[in-house]
This record gives sequence, C-alpha cells and structure tokens, in this order.
Amino acid sequence: MKSKFVAWPNWLGRRTVAAIVLAGVSIGTAEAQTVSADPLNLSDALNLALENNPITGAAREEIRAAEADALQAGLWDNPNLQTEIEEFGSDRGGIGDADTTLSINQTIPLGGDRARARDAASAWASAARADLALQRNRLLASTAQVYVTAQAASETLSLRMELLEIANNSADAIRSRVEAGRASPIERNRAEMLVGLATIAANDAASAQAAANNELLAIWSGAQVSAELAPPLRELDLSAYNDAQAADWILNNPELVQLRAVTRARGQEIRRERAAAIPDVTVGAGVRRFGATDETAFVATFEVPIPVVNRNQGGVAAAASRENAARLNEEVVRRSLIAQYASAAGRFARAQSTYSQLHENILPASENALGAAQEAYREGALDVLNFLDIQRSYFDVRVDLISARADLARAAIELDALAGAPQLNRLVETNSEEAVQ
Repeated sequence: MKSKFVAWPNWLGRRTVAAIVLAGVSIGTAEAQTVSADPLNLSDALNLALENNPITGAAREEIRAAEADALQAGLWDNPNLQTEIEEFGSDRGGIGDADTTLSINQTIPLGGDRARARDAASAWASAARADLALQRNRLLASTAQVYVTAQAASETLSLRMELLEIANNSADAIRSRVEAGRASPIERNRAEMLVGLATIAANDAASAQAAANNELLAIWSGAQVSAELAPPLRELDLSAYNDAQAADWILNNPELVQLRAVTRARGQEIRRERAAAIPDVTVGAGVRRFGATDETAFVATFEVPIPVVNRNQGGVAAAASRENAARLNEEVVRRSLIAQYASAAGRFARAQSTYSQLHENILPASENALGAAQEAYREGALDVLNFLDIQRSYFDVRVDLISARADLARAAIELDALAGAPQLNRLVETNSEEAVQ
C-alpha cells in the first residue's frame, strides 16, 4: 500500500475560513468510529488465526508422531526363523546327506523394559500435547497484539486524514484571502506549515496501518481484511488483572506446563534405562534332521547376556542428568515468568492510569478548550491560525487516547497470555458457539 499523500482537492471552493474551521470538528465524539454493518472483532481475528495459521497443525502432527512412537515402543521384537545346514559337500555327500535344523527364536524382554519404554514415549506424547497448548497460546497472544496495533492504526489514520482535510481546505481559504489582499502572506505560510505537518502525520499513520495490516494478513495466511476492526477493549474484562499474586497467576502458564511435562518424560526415561539394564533372554525351539540316518530330533536354545561390563550404567546416568537439567530449566522459566508478570503488571497499571487520565480529564479539557476557541474565533478574539493550532492539539489528544487505549489492551493481553490466555480462549469458544447456533 502506498502511503504518499498530496494536498487534497479543494472541494469547499472559496468558502470562508470560519465555515471551514468551525464545521471541521465535532466535540464530544473523541472515541466514535464509523463502524460498518458487520465489523471484524477480536474474537473473529483469533478464530481466523486458528483456522489459517499452520503452526497448530504442525504441533498436532508432532502429537501424532509421539503417539505412534508410544505404540511402537510397547511392541516386542519379531521372532526369527533360522535355518542351519551342516555337514554337506566334499566327501560328506550332497545336501540330502546334510544335517538340517529349522528353528524359531524369540527375544523375551525382562524387567518391564517394553512397558517402561511405552510409558516414556507416552510421557513425550503428553509433552507434545502441552507444546500444542503452548503454540496455541502464543498464536492467540501474537494475533491479539497485532490486531490491537492494526485497529489503533486504522483509527489513527482516520483522524489524521480528517485533520489533513481540514488543514488543506483552511489553507486554501487563507490563500484566497491573501490573494484578495485581506490577509498577510505570513498567514498563508503558517497555514502551509500546518498542512505539511498534517501531511507528515497522515503519511506516518498510513504507513503504520499498512504494516500492521500486512502483519495481520501474514498470521491469517493471506486471508484478506474486508471489514472494519472493532476496538478490542470492549471484549476484555480488565478487572481480572487486578490484585493477582505472581505465583498463582503463572501456575497454568503453557510454557511452564510444557516444561513440567518434559520433566515427567525425563523421569520416565530413567525408569526405561533402568529396565534396559536387565538383560533380555532369547529362547528358541526347532527340529533337526540328521541326513546320514534320516532321523529327527527337537532342539531348544536359551541365550542371555551376562551383565559383567555393560549394565547400562551410562544410560541411567545420562537420563538422570537430563531429568535434573529439565527440573532446573523449569525453575529458570518459572522465575523468568514471575519477572515477566511483574513487568507486565507494571505496564498494565501505568497504561490504565494513562488511559483514565486522558479519557476522564485531558480529553474533556481539550474539548472545553476547543469550544472556547470556537467561541473566541466567532467573536474575533482569536485569529484563524491560532484556532487551527488549538484544533490540531485537540486531534493530537484524540490520537493519544487511541494510543493509550491500545497500550492498555496490549498490557492486558500480555497478562492474559502469562496466565494461559483464559480470556482469549473464552473469546474463541464464544465465537465458535455463536457459529454453531
């Protein structure tokens, strides 16, 4: 998307400056948006991400692979069919005079190593399922963050374009007054400066919107945005993020849950390695034919390794070290999550305070200032360029309010993701239930 803007056509012609600047803004609608009949909300965005992004599909394939490994790990080795021909050739005669043995051998696992191997593989399948939950949590959180940015960028662009339109048409009217000799060229220069500033702001807003939309499209795997984005804060319960304890908040964090599953799988591997230290036996049974006499006899074999040197002590030690490493890594991540919670909670508190100040105090004061400036301009106590400056400041406050609202939503989403995204998952489930109905 190209973000280059030029001065708009002067669709107001030569109307007076007063008509332009006084009609160019409506006080009291700072958070109003032109909402389409069916806007796209945060819940819709999350469902689109789950439906179109391949990352969860890849995690599901890993689960299937781990479950297949668990199935394979519990199977015995296949029996061996063995044929042995002895005493033939040279002076001993042909094949018919040889001694022939046909036997079947089967390795029998002892020590429960197959069951232990199956348990270990099943534990890794559980870890794969936990990883799916982790990938889903990350996808929901990243989608929500990008959605917030895209929605704020769209709303900011709308305001910047509105201000650019006012600046262009006001400059046109002032230019006409200068040409008619009713105003100083200084006023024209100042008006053109305001147009330039408004153009820069509009260009920046357009670039930010294009970047955010492209990032959102990438998450959706190219699905096009065809509707206006609704503000996300209305879908989040901000009261859920107040007065929480860090240790309790991160208890169900998907990354921590996944690491716990890995630790359990490592523990199962120790049991598997210990069982592998117990030798398996191989038994066999067969029939032997003596070629010289054409007699037959049964044969039986029994084979077992003698664990004199190799008792799998290295495998057991390695598995134990890996379990210890998994526990330590789990503790490292737990402490990191507590630190992340403290940081995110601080950002949430600051964002909430900033948004409240802007919404409850600064915006009303800006509206009052603009109203007073309008009245002063009508009475001739304020020149048009100073009025335009005040009007631009009012628009800046509205943009700051949009930014503060986005920061608050981002902080809330970050906290939600640390807790396992209960609110984001609720939005997905709510949307799915509505689709069924």
